[in-house]
Amino acid sequence: MYNSGMKRVWIFIFALCLGFGQALAQQWLRGMRTLPELDYAPGQVLVKFREGITPQQRAWARQVVGAQLIRRGEYLDYELWQFSPYTDMKAVASELRKSGWFEAAEPNWRIELADGWTPNDPLYAQQYAMPVINAPQAWALWRGDDNFIMAILDTGVRLDHLDLQARLLPGYDFGGNANGVRDNIPSDFHGHGTYVTGIAGAVTNNARGVAAVAPNGKILPVKVFRDNGLGYLNDIVDGINYAVAQGAHSINLSLGGNSWGSFASVLTDAWNAGVVIVAAAGNNNNTVAFYPAYYPVCIAVAACNLDGTKSSRSTFGDWVDVAAPSGDVYSTTSGGTNSYARNTNGWTSYAAPFVTAQAALLYSLVADGPSDRSVARAQAVRELIETTATPVNDPSVIDLPRYVVHGVINLQASVEKALTVPVSGRVQIQGYSGSYNGRTVEVVLRPQGGGSAITTESGTLNSTGDFEVSFFNYLGYYDLAIRAQGTLLKRVPNARMRYPGVSNLNLTLIPGDVNGDNVIDDADLLQILFNFGANSPANDLNGDGVVDDADLLLVLFNFGTAGE
Repeated sequence: MYNSGMKRVWIFIFALCLGFGQALAQQWLRGMRTLPELDYAPGQVLVKFREGITPQQRAWARQVVGAQLIRRGEYLDYELWQFSPYTDMKAVASELRKSGWFEAAEPNWRIELADGWTPNDPLYAQQYAMPVINAPQAWALWRGDDNFIMAILDTGVRLDHLDLQARLLPGYDFGGNANGVRDNIPSDFHGHGTYVTGIAGAVTNNARGVAAVAPNGKILPVKVFRDNGLGYLNDIVDGINYAVAQGAHSINLSLGGNSWGSFASVLTDAWNAGVVIVAAAGNNNNTVAFYPAYYPVCIAVAACNLDGTKSSRSTFGDWVDVAAPSGDVYSTTSGGTNSYARNTNGWTSYAAPFVTAQAALLYSLVADGPSDRSVARAQAVRELIETTATPVNDPSVIDLPRYVVHGVINLQASVEKALTVPVSGRVQIQGYSGSYNGRTVEVVLRPQGGGSAITTESGTLNSTGDFEVSFFNYLGYYDLAIRAQGTLLKRVPNARMRYPGVSNLNLTLIPGDVNGDNVIDDADLLQILFNFGANSPANDLNGDGVVDDADLLLVLFNFGTAGE
């Protein structure tokens, strides 16, 4: 029941929530004249009160937080509230859920058509490679995070290009001028680097030029060629170490040549630091090793045409991991501050940045934040890229059934897999003597530290009690609560809900909760008695095929016990 003590707690929570929202609104109002692009309706939140909250209390709650009631649901008892359009509604919804007064509280999320998100860049309609990798469908789910960094080691970049500037971090020129004199201005003397950079990270949805494979994320330009066009191993080694030190999550190497010998260890060190290394496979139209792509720590990228067949130039073979389009690519050029061009040469240089951008997109989904960089995270990203690639079989390549090991990258499939978090393990039920096969299991997702259920996924056990369920688009740290049919919930605190998922859970469950209310009481006892002697799997707590004294004893033994 509602009382004065609850009211004091409620006022404190709402005041905290409101203060946060107002402070954020003031900050944005000082620094911005227009709203940022949001994935929810500005300032709006949907709330569903818990049962028993009176209309007077609802009105009081709205008044305390300064929310305006827009409408009530016609078929479901919810309310749509309006705050300042500059308020962080994700934070507000989170605070509301913590209050304990709501069954649900969510920003008024923006919904999009399933055919994907289309950026407003005027040349996007001519970027025919994007649909090949299912980019629009991926973008409808995730567009990356500006805290994650793609390092482009190349000829530099046109620093004043209007479709690149906003995404460029301060970089460095390790190649230097014709005499090798270095500085901190990685300007592009050639054009190759500007073109590669635009594929991975042109400013997207800015009503200008082209869209990038990764609409969000930062670019670290690292010039590793001299102004006379020469490139040397020492400059690349320094550039890789610099990119790692600057926090890069993926590195693009659209370059190569001879073996690096013992200096290949710089690549291993970068990988061990948690950086995904992407390298062009070469343009020799054969299977001869091309370095650094040939090194196992690199994702070697072949070039394909829009129909998935190998480009006429691309190197191929059983050491080449994936392919990306390069037969018809539009990108930024160094010819001017607003210049673009299409390339149809099929070079692997222009296929690699597709994968580098994909890696940055995925890294921001598998990591807890930009500082959460490790070989385990890099391995998860690589696994997502490779396992979701679309297999290819190019009849023009006679000596290999596939010109790459895994296939053509699929942005949509990789993002969907990264958003799908499996939870698996094994349960044992106290006093259970039968087969677990087919018995239902529920996994409840709760806020970290406690709170009501956010969502629940159900599955079945196999004969030994193993299970697996999956949650889609719930990333972060949560508490889990797990029960099998007829048992109490068992809590698993602080579960990391990110790909590759939560595994190896081993839980012992307490039987007796026949009616599923998470407490063993008279209701469960009566249900066992009512079904006594019957073949009722739902009431057969010990799995021996009949509801009998053994099931009754389990209820009595655990009587009064509540789940976690």
